[in-house]
Amino acid sequence: MKRRILFATLFAAAAAWAQKPQFIGAGGCSGSNCHGGTSPADEKISRILTTEYSVWSIADKHSRAAKVLEEPRSKRMAEILGISNPMNDAKCASCHVAGSPERAKSDGVACEACHGPAEKWLGPHTQQNSHANSLTLGLTDTKNLRVRAQTCLGCHLGSEGRTVDHELIAAGHPDLAFELETFSFAQPAHYRDPKPTAGNSLPKVRFWAVGQAVALAEGMRLLEKHVMTKWPEFSDLDCYQCHHDLRAESWRIERGYQGRKPGSAQLNLARTEIIRTLAAGELDAALNRLSTAVSNSFGNAAAITGAAREVAQKADALATRWEATDFTAAMARNLAQALVRDISRIAGNGPHAAEQATMSLDALSASYAANPQAAAKAIGELYTYLEHPSTYQGREFASLFRKVAGQLQ
Repeated sequence: MKRRILFATLFAAAAAWAQKPQFIGAGGCSGSNCHGGTSPADEKISRILTTEYSVWSIADKHSRAAKVLEEPRSKRMAEILGISNPMNDAKCASCHVAGSPERAKSDGVACEACHGPAEKWLGPHTQQNSHANSLTLGLTDTKNLRVRAQTCLGCHLGSEGRTVDHELIAAGHPDLAFELETFSFAQPAHYRDPKPTAGNSLPKVRFWAVGQAVALAEGMRLLEKHVMTKWPEFSDLDCYQCHHDLRAESWRIERGYQGRKPGSAQLNLARTEIIRTLAAGELDAALNRLSTAVSNSFGNAAAITGAAREVAQKADALATRWEATDFTAAMARNLAQALVRDISRIAGNGPHAAEQATMSLDALSASYAANPQAAAKAIGELYTYLEHPSTYQGREFASLFRKVAGQLQ
């Protein structure tokens, strides 16, 4: 009887796996008549560029994600973690070879990592008016801002089975920092930029705002999972509460604990401080309840998960609202000015929060800066300052941020 049950279970698992759409590999998109062209098609002729595969394979860092696992630093990390082959270990491969089938892992983060397993939609999606049908066959709707943000955050923040945890960071992996619009701008474009339309005057500012809300919501859901399964997970907390200079002039000591008991746990505020400003106070009470739960009830899973769930729900609601908001240049400028007003608070929470402020100013100012080249040069000062977190001082950064923002008007 037990053997029958075992066979039935294995058969069901095999059947489920067989029904699950499979990756076909980036090569399936490389045809010269599809996405492997060498020059972009005229927009009047084609809705796609036709150079998507070429751009990815030549210029996109995603295509080199697997090769990173072969570098000396990665090999040393693997040794520390007791991983014999990073290419086959889920801790590394789940992100670094996402979207690549077993036979083509060297492709790294390939097309299907973002667009979904193509086995069932590859053929149908070439037909006219096939988008809706392709979605039912497993195509990821990257035109949907929330879906796109969630897809990126699956690796760039973490998700079920994909986490850059404290152990991985301690072994040498960089801590994860992500801002949707900035990272999308830095990625070589393999799609046509959305054009302003009635009700969506500045698509990229909407993209930034929705990305902020989705990142917060997904971060809260990840925190909730960690609290229920592997708490404490220190990657959810502020690195600098432990890793900071003990000199008298240290920014961390200068800031103090703001009503918290010294040594109490603090969440990674880089994930919350910018959206606090964007939400104009709407999230403050919920975020304060979460911070209090983490600091004062560190072992109380119910208190922390309940507070995290509340924040996630509010962030989801904000994402829905901002998806329908018509952001204008005046609104973008006002949001940048709000960041300037709050920069002392943001900068006081360390270089990770300051980095988020910099990326946000970069994204916002692109919509109103009179001289884009001069703006890029000015913001470059902020990025350069943040290259050296060991010498970071909150007051210095806040002063520089105000100066740079003033040059962008």
